[in-house]
Amino acid sequence: MSDAGKRVRAAWLEGAVRDLCLALRCLRRTPGFTAATVLTLALCIGANTAIFSVIDRVLLRPLPYPQPERLVDVAMEWRGQGVVDVEAFLVGGAFRVIRERSDLLDCAAATLEGGANFSIQGKAEYLRQQRVSAGFFRVLGARPRLGREFTAEEDRPGGPAVAILSDALWQRAFHADPAVIGRAVTLGGEPAVVVGVMPAGFQTDRPENIWVPLRLTETEAYEVVARLRPGVTLAAAEAQIDNLSAQALTQQVQQGVAVRLKLMPLQRARSLTTRTPLLALWAAAGAVLLIGCVNLAGLLLARSKGRAREIATRMALGGDRPAVVRQLLAESLLLASGGGATGLALGWMGARGLQLLAPESFKLAAAGLDLRVLMATAGLSLLSGLLFGLLPAWRASDVDLRAAMGPGGVTRVPGGLMQRWPRRLLVVGELALCMTLLIAATLLARSLAALSELHPGFEAANVLTAKLPLHDARYRTSRQVARLFEAGLSRIREMPGVEAAAAGLAVPYERWLYMGFNWVDRRRHPNAQFQNLVLTYVTADYFTTLRIPMLRGRAIDGGDRADSEPVVVVSEALARQYLQGEEAVGSRISIGGQSRRIVGIVGDVQQRQGWEDSSPLVFLSPLPAAYLSVAQTEDWLLQRAHIGLGLSPSWIVRAKAPPAAVLRRIQRAVEAVDPALPLAGFHTMAEVESASLQGRRFLAILFALFAGLALVLAAVAIYSLIANTVAERIQELGIRMALGATVRQAMTATAVPGMLLALAGIAGGSLLARLTARVMLDLLWGVSPTDLVTFTAAPLLLLGVAAAACLLPVLQVARLDPAQTLRQE
Repeated sequence: MSDAGKRVRAAWLEGAVRDLCLALRCLRRTPGFTAATVLTLALCIGANTAIFSVIDRVLLRPLPYPQPERLVDVAMEWRGQGVVDVEAFLVGGAFRVIRERSDLLDCAAATLEGGANFSIQGKAEYLRQQRVSAGFFRVLGARPRLGREFTAEEDRPGGPAVAILSDALWQRAFHADPAVIGRAVTLGGEPAVVVGVMPAGFQTDRPENIWVPLRLTETEAYEVVARLRPGVTLAAAEAQIDNLSAQALTQQVQQGVAVRLKLMPLQRARSLTTRTPLLALWAAAGAVLLIGCVNLAGLLLARSKGRAREIATRMALGGDRPAVVRQLLAESLLLASGGGATGLALGWMGARGLQLLAPESFKLAAAGLDLRVLMATAGLSLLSGLLFGLLPAWRASDVDLRAAMGPGGVTRVPGGLMQRWPRRLLVVGELALCMTLLIAATLLARSLAALSELHPGFEAANVLTAKLPLHDARYRTSRQVARLFEAGLSRIREMPGVEAAAAGLAVPYERWLYMGFNWVDRRRHPNAQFQNLVLTYVTADYFTTLRIPMLRGRAIDGGDRADSEPVVVVSEALARQYLQGEEAVGSRISIGGQSRRIVGIVGDVQQRQGWEDSSPLVFLSPLPAAYLSVAQTEDWLLQRAHIGLGLSPSWIVRAKAPPAAVLRRIQRAVEAVDPALPLAGFHTMAEVESASLQGRRFLAILFALFAGLALVLAAVAIYSLIANTVAERIQELGIRMALGATVRQAMTATAVPGMLLALAGIAGGSLLARLTARVMLDLLWGVSPTDLVTFTAAPLLLLGVAAAACLLPVLQVARLDPAQTLRQE
């Protein structure tokens, strides 16, 4: 750099330091204004920092694998009746076709979820387990820190029992012993040889403890992940995978529905169910920040009027307009820096709170503050300072030196009556954004209320559940499982404080087994075709324990054994949807190739639809359901449920004693039957119900907080505008009252502009909210995006807050003494 360039740079730095020092002295002279501004910015920036820390981890940050941009998920896209749906999993037959016939992709598959009973040194515990195909770790670009990954020989049915440990399990259970390779562990009741240990920090999309070979089946659902081979473009791979759709998806063909294979970036596929809620939260946080900036811009515009003499003095002493703008911007940037620093602390606390409030499916456990979030917060603070400081600085620097230096110190702004309109337009925009947030928050709250108020179909009070993982070689047949339940339930029913007890593969609010069925008697049901239902196996007293109403026929009882006629109890939704008023009891249906007679119809209960915890509950149209006796459930169906899908049955107890005492007794009873079976967790049905709505509650609470903050900022904006207007017009109002105007007329003349601005903001916000509500359609259940109650209540609330904000400064007019005002004039 030349000497001249160095001198220019030094002069610029000197000027910047001088501006910042002067700005700091100016802000110290107004501590109340400075504190209020910093606090407002801290709240707005803190909210955005907390949300961005989540967005960054879940949606933006590259996956922790080599060349993550070349990793894709092979998904299914459904199109029918104007609806497009994407499912990020495939059945085993589709994966086999892709693996064998695609030469552009290196493919692997993994189960969607699962678990296993793990025993070491006589202690049993439940582990998160994932079954993965040979080459899974290679596709992700990861290598075990010790040992190797699975071979094709180990991944075939009947192959050797082997396992790969996570680093955390290796450290905890084996004390980081490198000699663990080749050691046998008990997994699912069978010995398995440890062949590898993954490095620290390796993770899939779930916190797995252990991996075992996949051993592909044709009908089980898997996540299929693939890496583009060297030199292959995404477009070429998509073209090839689209050509394979017809061969791979023969089992998914449905009349009137088009289905095809689709490649998705792996990161997007793993956030498929959480992307929309998180982006909605990010937009809400951004709207709050924009409202805060608009609010501060209005305050700075009002403040600049009181500084007209100061600014005019600087310009009279030789300062030009750009120098004044730089000085005022320096003050804004200092305010933004203070707000950003305080907001960073609030954001850290907010990120911690989000982790506690959000459901597990949102995957927020890793969210926190790091260098990326710090840089984003710094950039956001700088942008905020420019956003709320530039317009006030530019307008404040346009002064009439003669008028400003005179006795009144009056500013001159070109346009005359247009002097007040910039701030008024800012207030209207702020109110419109606030109106949009209020309506969005109200829609989500009403949606949550609608879901919470619907009857669950059973009585949850005093019902306890305990998960019993049966991922165990000793419980591969229905006879073994039925014997376990019979022995355990006989002990539990004899305990004091127990009213009734049963067991089942699933309870209400959970995901059930998804199956197809056919009507056996075609003469009674000539138009019936292959249909779908959800399925669970149960023991006797299941319906009695949960108090699910029996509508017709009988329930599953102790007489429904393996050597008796196969029977099934169906839900009211199945009878209503498929029989259309015909008598269902006595009809026969085929489930999984087994013909069963319908012996009873029970009421519908709430279920979960989909694979993720964030999937919606099926409230408004319950899925057709079927209940089998555990003793009459085919062994292959048990294997699919326990091993393939990782579902764990539950002990279900209706208690009369305090829950804590009953839970301890249940645990002792299960340990007495089989000490090697760990219980995965105890919950009351009230807790299960609450957890089913946790995702909806999370969104509703955060939107309510954002809307509340926006409402406070809007009230402050209207209050400061009217208060400033009253201060400017106090002499005019005094003269009018001295000439005969009543107090009521003076108060009305002062309040009307504020209320008109509120009405303009409400009107604009209502129009914007209609567009926003349509975008949020996937987040709403049981409430229309144009809900009349919402679009009436939210505007009335904002109008009431605006009226209250106008009231305080307007009351000053009522206390005005016209005589004193005239003497001052």
